[in-house]
Amino acid sequence: MMTTPRYSNRHLLLATLVGTVLGYSICVLVADGRTQTDPKSAANSSVVPTAAASVDAGPNIEQLRKDLSTRFIGDPRTLGEKLRDFVTENPDPQSLAIACKVVADLAENSAALGNQELNFLYQNLTSKELKRVVAQALSLRGDNSLMELLISAAQPALNSSNPAERRKALTELAKTHYAGAANAIVPLLKDEDVSVKLDALLALRATGNERHIPALENLLSHPDESISWLAKDAMNSLENLSSKARTKITSADMIAELPPIATP
Repeated sequence: MMTTPRYSNRHLLLATLVGTVLGYSICVLVADGRTQTDPKSAANSSVVPTAAASVDAGPNIEQLRKDLSTRFIGDPRTLGEKLRDFVTENPDPQSLAIACKVVADLAENSAALGNQELNFLYQNLTSKELKRVVAQALSLRGDNSLMELLISAAQPALNSSNPAERRKALTELAKTHYAGAANAIVPLLKDEDVSVKLDALLALRATGNERHIPALENLLSHPDESISWLAKDAMNSLENLSSKARTKITSADMIAELPPIATP
């Protein structure tokens, strides 16, 4: 005959405590395993990501422009020297575009970026685009000396036996919007290469004024319709510009030809 075991209150209390501890341990193990293996649980976690996991948003372009436009205590460099160092260390298109924008922003602020610094920059730069913007900034202040140097530097390419080189030089001169460049462009209206002749017409339309209209007259009856049409179009444009037009760069002309700054 079997008898029912008797347990004291002390035994029952001890059993209850053991059961509670075991149950808690199982819950912790399950929760810990879920945290490590369940991606949904991790996704819903309120843990803040570490800096290493954050997305690099890239440089602050506006702050960079401000830094390049400002002299700081402890940095003896002029703004011209800062810009030179910046593009030397960062010769990529984005950095050059930022430097061009800084020069354009300071074009009318000779107290911040003086004429001497613009001359220094021009002599110490290799980027043709940035040299053009520096020359335009000085021209905006009434000094065309750097614009004339820019045109002289383009002469070898304009006289090149390679049509592609001549076309490239014409495209660069067109961006100056300077009447002095038109004088160098006019001879290429007689170029035997049709593509060069067309580019010369485009460049003259972008740089000339009414003084350059006679150079177009012989092309109005050219047998190639594309040439005769463009010659007429250029003439119509130049008729509205006096002989003093484009003898000094305007801020609008300079800004219109700035290289674009890529948005991060």
